[in-house]
Amino acid sequence: MINDIFSVFGEQTAEILFEIITECMDDYLYIFDLQNNIFEISQSAVKRFNMSKNVLTDAANEVMKVVYEEDRRMLAKHLADICEGREKVHNLHYRWLDKEGMPVWINCRGIVINDQQGKAEYLVGCLNETGNRRRADNVTGLLGGPEFLAYLHAQKEPITKGFFMHIGIDDFGAINSSRGADYGNYILKSVAGCMKECLSDKQRIYHLVADQYVIVDLEVSSAEDAVALKEKITDKLRNFIIAENYEAIFSISIGVINAATFCEGTEECRKKFEFALKQAKSMGKNGFYIFDQDDYEVFLRKGRIIAKLRNAIVNHYDGFEVYYQPIVDCQSEQIIGAEALMRFSMITEEGREFVSPMEFIPLLEETGLIIPAGRYILNEAAAMCCEMQKYIPDFRMNVNVSYVQILQGNVERDILGAIQKYSLQPECLCVEMTESGFMDMTPSFCKFRKTLDKNGIPFVIDDFGTGYSNLHCIRDMNPSYVKMDRDFTAKAMNSDRDYELYKNIIPMVHSINVRICAEGIEEKEWLLKMKEMKVDYLQGYYFGRPCGKKQFLQQYASGINVK
Repeated sequence: MINDIFSVFGEQTAEILFEIITECMDDYLYIFDLQNNIFEISQSAVKRFNMSKNVLTDAANEVMKVVYEEDRRMLAKHLADICEGREKVHNLHYRWLDKEGMPVWINCRGIVINDQQGKAEYLVGCLNETGNRRRADNVTGLLGGPEFLAYLHAQKEPITKGFFMHIGIDDFGAINSSRGADYGNYILKSVAGCMKECLSDKQRIYHLVADQYVIVDLEVSSAEDAVALKEKITDKLRNFIIAENYEAIFSISIGVINAATFCEGTEECRKKFEFALKQAKSMGKNGFYIFDQDDYEVFLRKGRIIAKLRNAIVNHYDGFEVYYQPIVDCQSEQIIGAEALMRFSMITEEGREFVSPMEFIPLLEETGLIIPAGRYILNEAAAMCCEMQKYIPDFRMNVNVSYVQILQGNVERDILGAIQKYSLQPECLCVEMTESGFMDMTPSFCKFRKTLDKNGIPFVIDDFGTGYSNLHCIRDMNPSYVKMDRDFTAKAMNSDRDYELYKNIIPMVHSINVRICAEGIEEKEWLLKMKEMKVDYLQGYYFGRPCGKKQFLQQYASGINVK
């Protein structure tokens, strides 16, 4: 056939015909001149794959540079079989490298054309990506993500106004699991239909993946127009749900970004596009969020901190440090122990930055990195307790434990291991948890508490006096003592009403044989009031701020009064 093309049209005309055909198809058409070692492929392949030109004159070597290294031997053997006449058809699944050097699965098909002597002369065929997303969706009847991008790239002028509305069905998985995939597809199609009815002639809708859609408007400039469209769609879906006799009750969340964001580059636009929907969904069902750059900066900072935390843990906890704050006996004012507090700093372009625990600890819990980080802090604290007992024999160390460590890790094993490693008495390592951490009495938490009790390890309720506080919780948890929240303490020292409440809580807690530690003691007058109320232990800046191991040893190793 190739010989016929050249004989009928001539070499130059055949070349033009090849170019015309390649422009009319999504796959990549190729001709491999086996005898002259020349390979030609559609020009569009140059934009997609790791190649600088579409005609390769040293094909045997240059084609292999585009092929993923693990697949080169297989392809070389197959081409050798073609040249030797052992193979007449080319049909292989293997990987080419894209512009970023990442492997892309392809299916390369072709037929062998022999010369007059019966030797393989040409390999002619096409190459297509087997992992490509579909350009359209038969379920919803909408075009897909690739067509959405093609529409944006086809704009003759830079996009300066309009919006992208990223839409996701809330809890769509629950519909699929309860009613089946067929009904789920019916919902996807119906939602698409409802939204299409709400659009103007200048607005377009595409189905991205699963339960996500995008509406494009390149004309309007006002956020109010997006809000109005959202209300229109919500009303239409509400009517659909009613018409369906509430067979499926669902809502949608919507994130909106300025369409001009596309001019910042496809990748940056995609990130902000995904961020907007994520923010909308974080508001709960039926969320609606318009992109805000300040929110996005916070989100990016969160990602940077998580990356730094992960890197620090991998690199032997470089950046983590344990600070210690003294805990004193209320009556004698002598130090009896300390609370171990996690600190973290990271290297930035401006230098070393100390990150607030209020910022990084929730990220450790969110990612599960609290498990290795908590284990590191636990062992450091246990070692410090052992060191301090050289000077204060009954010294106790309080260590904070996260509910994530209980639920996902095996923190009780870590605690027992630290006690054994540093030859501590179990009562010298106290476990602290905030009340919010154990409101849900799961089997994991009950097992954890049972292990502590069985081994004589004290349990301390931290931040008592916050919104979760209740005496019923203290009775059920049976802690060694509770720590009154520092803000609660400050209010009690500055308000008669809060003082009376504070003062009356103490005998009630004592009545069930539970001791009390008052946090946030900052002034001598507060100390005297705590003595009057017969509080057991005290902690706060009046006795000492949190500090590193070396400074703590210098200040408190003698065991004398801290003030």
